[in-house]
Amino acid sequence: MTLEDNFNFHSKEYIFSNDNFLSKERENIFNKIKLKDFDKKNNESLKNISFSDLSLFNYCYHSTDEDPNIILQDKYIYKINIVNGVCKNYEDENIEIRNVTNLDSKKFADQNGNNIDDLVIDFNKIFLNSGIFINVKKNSKLKLDLLHTTYKNYTIFQNNIFTFQDNCEVELQDEFNLSNNTINNINYNIQVNNKSVVKHNVFQNFSNSNKLYLTTNTVCEKDSSFSQNTYNFANGFVRNFHYVELNGEFANATLNGCFFLKDKNLCSNKTHIVHNSENCESNQTYKGILNDYAKANYFSNTFVSKNAQKTEGYQLSKGILLTDHCSFFSKPELRIFADDVKCSHGSTIGPVDESALYYLRSRGINKNEAMKMLIASFIEDDLKNLNENIANKINQNLSDYLSSLR
Repeated sequence: MTLEDNFNFHSKEYIFSNDNFLSKERENIFNKIKLKDFDKKNNESLKNISFSDLSLFNYCYHSTDEDPNIILQDKYIYKINIVNGVCKNYEDENIEIRNVTNLDSKKFADQNGNNIDDLVIDFNKIFLNSGIFINVKKNSKLKLDLLHTTYKNYTIFQNNIFTFQDNCEVELQDEFNLSNNTINNINYNIQVNNKSVVKHNVFQNFSNSNKLYLTTNTVCEKDSSFSQNTYNFANGFVRNFHYVELNGEFANATLNGCFFLKDKNLCSNKTHIVHNSENCESNQTYKGILNDYAKANYFSNTFVSKNAQKTEGYQLSKGILLTDHCSFFSKPELRIFADDVKCSHGSTIGPVDESALYYLRSRGINKNEAMKMLIASFIEDDLKNLNENIANKINQNLSDYLSSLR
């Protein structure tokens, strides 16, 4: 269906369709997209995505027979099964979990609009059909395992709001279990309050008939810490765009990512960290392995405001190209308006180190096995600080990817 058909034929099915303010905003965004009133040439949100990829689809979303559930493995480990963007409502002394309803319109009207020029976020606002609130209460120490299941042909446009109250310590894990021919446009708004520590691990591994557009917007307050590790082993299209604002003094954020592409797969990556306060630190590191005709990009941005003295910011991207046909575009950017800072960036992209390959082969190791050893060592450092279960999951996915190399 065309963009206009989807917008008109399903207009009453979207969340907040009865709210005058949000309906007007939705209509304004639709008209902007319909008239193509946006930057078409230098628009980072369209990198490795054509406009038709976003606008031409068959909207499919309705209630299902399968009920989502929440399982407590013990008092502090929550397994949250999300089915077609819907979770089970739940509350205890540590956490509140519930689905978005039409009564939440004011919260969405007040949301930060920093990504207004992002077309993927615009489509999320137009076709919004699901959302989840998770509120972790003060002083809680928890592990949250989220499993996202999407049925065949479904189009999920989801906006989630996660709040971590003061002095929380949380490990948040997202895993995507997607059926054939699904579109998943998922936007997270994450609030990390004073002295809270949040570790966010994202696993993406699904077939080539699926598309995932994942965006996270995180705000960190005083003495808080947010670290995110994104692992993309998917054969389908993935777009990972992750934004952080360091609003409180001594806040810090780390955004790490690894992606492993083959065949004609595409992926688009962006990290953007804004330093708004003194004594904050940030780290952005993405690594990619590309084989066959795969294509990827990575935009990394650090913005330091004039109030953010004593800032430390670091950016790094590394890519290994296994054939002459694949490509990886990297664009680091620093914008600094304070004078007492330590900021740096680096980018290296190229084939496997031939001297290292020769060394291994001279020790009797065949070329295929030598290549696998070098690629495995490429991300070895990224697995050191992960817990055993997560590291095992990454190693299994990595083993499957390496076994496919020819």
